[in-house]
Formats: sequence, C-alpha cells, structure tokens
Amino acid sequence: MNCGVATWLGSVLLAAAVTAVGMAEEPASAPPDAWPMARGCIAGTGRSAATLRMPLAEAWHREFDGTAFGAVPVIADGVVYVGDLDGTFHAVSLADGTDHWSFRAKDAGFSSAAAIGTANALRIVVVGDDVGIVRAFDAATGEPRWTHETEGEISGGPTILDGPDGARALVGSQDASLSCLELASGKLLWTHSIADQIRCSPTVARTSAGDRVFLAGCDGKLHVIDVATGEEKAAVPIDGPTGTTPAVLGDRVFFGTEGGVFFGIDVVKAEVVWRVAATAAGQSYRSSAAIVDGLALVGFRGKAIEAFSTTDGTRAWKRPMRGRVEASPAVVAATGPDGAPARAVAIVADSAGRVAAVEATSGEPVWEFDAGGGFGGGAAVAADRVVLASDDGTLWCFRSDD
Repeated sequence: MNCGVATWLGSVLLAAAVTAVGMAEEPASAPPDAWPMARGCIAGTGRSAATLRMPLAEAWHREFDGTAFGAVPVIADGVVYVGDLDGTFHAVSLADGTDHWSFRAKDAGFSSAAAIGTANALRIVVVGDDVGIVRAFDAATGEPRWTHETEGEISGGPTILDGPDGARALVGSQDASLSCLELASGKLLWTHSIADQIRCSPTVARTSAGDRVFLAGCDGKLHVIDVATGEEKAAVPIDGPTGTTPAVLGDRVFFGTEGGVFFGIDVVKAEVVWRVAATAAGQSYRSSAAIVDGLALVGFRGKAIEAFSTTDGTRAWKRPMRGRVEASPAVVAATGPDGAPARAVAIVADSAGRVAAVEATSGEPVWEFDAGGGFGGGAAVAADRVVLASDDGTLWCFRSDD
C-alpha cells in the first residue's frame, strides 16, 4: 500500500544533497538543540550540528534504583526520553534531570531507543518494547496516543520522517517486519518482511535512484526499500547477520557485522565497494558507525574504536578502549578552552564505564570520564549537553566547560 508521494524527504535531506559523483557534500546531522532519534538523524550518521567546548564537565547525574539502561537517550524541547530494561519509560529535564513524566509498562522492558516527531502540531514520542508493542505518547504530558503490536521484540529505535503529507514512523521488529505507521494515528500504511530478525534502526536517504530505506538484517543482507511503497529495490549479501544501523553518505552506506567485517556498500549499484575484516579474530561490530570528514567511525567489541576511509576502507586509525565498545559514537564539533578553531570529536563509551572524546581525524584523546557502570547505548548531543544512560541505572549529563 502506498503511504504517500515520494516528496516526504525534500525538507529534511538538504544537508545530504547528492552531488554529480553520487557522494554527499556533507553528511546529514541532528539539529544543534535536539537528538530526536537513536542515531541523531534519519540518515543514521551519528552527527550533531552543535558545537561543544572542551573539556566537558558533569552537569548532573541521576541514579534509578533496581534497573538498567541499554538504549541511547533522545532529546527534544529540553526533555530527555529513555526507557529502562524493567519497563519504565522516563521523560526528565535536560537542565537538571528532574521528572517530567513516566510510564510503566506491564511485563515489558525498553531496550530500544525512542524517536520524536511532530504530527498535527503535536510533539509525539514513539518507543517499542521487548514484547513487540510500539507506543506513542504526547511528548509534553505522557498521555498515550496509540499502540501498534508486532510479534517480536523491538530492539532498534524508530525512524520518523517529516514531510508535507504527514509524518511517518518506521519501526523494525524481531518478527522480521518493518512497519510504516502514520505518526498521528498509528495506522499501518505498509509493511515489509525479510527472512530473519530486524534489530537495527532503519535509515533513510535520498540517493541518486530515489528515496530509500536501508535495513541491515539478521538474514545476512542489506535491504534497499522504497520509502513510499515499501517495495524492495535491492538486497546485497553481507555474509552474515548484523543488528547495526547503516550510516548513509550519498549513495553509500557503512556498517559492521557480527562476523567482524565492516562494509562500504553502493546502494544504487547494489554492490559491495569495499570490506575490511576485524583485526581481532572472533570479535564483532555491534556499534553503529558515525560519519565525519571522509571517515566512518565505529566501536569494536575488541575494546577499540576504529576509523575507516569512506572511499576505499583504509583503516585510518584505531584507538584502544578499556572495555568492549558496543555503544555507537556521536560526532560533534568542539573547541578548546583557548578558543582554538572547532574540530570534530567523537564521543564514545565502553562496557567498562569509560566515556571519552577523541579527535575524529586522528583518534587522539581530548577528554575522558570514568562513570563506573558500562554503556550499551551511545551518547546523545543537544543544546550544549551530552547525555548517556548506563547499565547500572544511571543517567549522566555533561556540559561544555565554563
């Protein structure tokens, strides 16, 4: 079923306009005052348009007893939204961590990130749980708006598309289905099924072949799907399963697999451009990549963060971390205390509780913090703040140093 004309994306993809050679002039990014979905923007680049000042300082932290977090927080309008693994979905103030509202799910937990969009002038936050229910709330009040049921756990955050024909939410499920839902009502507009679980967030971009959704599946394929109709346009074998979210740059996407291979794939030609095997045997990629300055930055379970050339896959650098890096990096411009020109840094967190900022082009450390509990979800960057949620039930917020 068609869920609208293919003009939805015109207003949200200007930052990722395709050039004559099929590569983007600049990767898409989240706005400076919001981080509305798991990877910041619909293209999954993990980038923020904000500028931070280094070093960072703790703004606040809040401990939630008897629970854990596994997802990246999302942020809009000065509110942080994140669900915990024991079934409470939290909306707290970005300024000081105090409660706005919360929702308690019965017999379910939230391992997935949420996503925030606007429908009929109303801010709506959408999140899936581990029994397959997708819920939408009024973002300001927490009032439930609608639910949609799937038959599998929701482990990848929704992707919300804005456009003149109304906002849509794309949600993948471990029942192997991708659902396109009307954001205002939850009405199912189309569904697309693959041969195995969907654990990633779907990413969306305007390529030279049209507006496309990208899914990296547990069936060992990258799926290229038409945004308007849900029709599959191509499927590229990737030799094994993955649950990571593809990051889009022009006509290429970048992601790693459970088998420890990192890919650069041309989605118009539907072919692998390059692939690089992990340096440590038996270690996988569960982190999604961030795109900056011609590099794809990604966490590695072999206790490192790596950077690959988006052109040919050359490993530009590798920076050891203390623990496994399953959390996805977030990239943001940063200045130093001496007023030096802004440079791109990646905010990364590992399973040992280390949070670090590293220079994106070299991997050199800029700042670090020991949070104690480990991180499975990455950082959100918005409004001069960096927010992370840890596996010991602590929500951390850092600010630019005054």
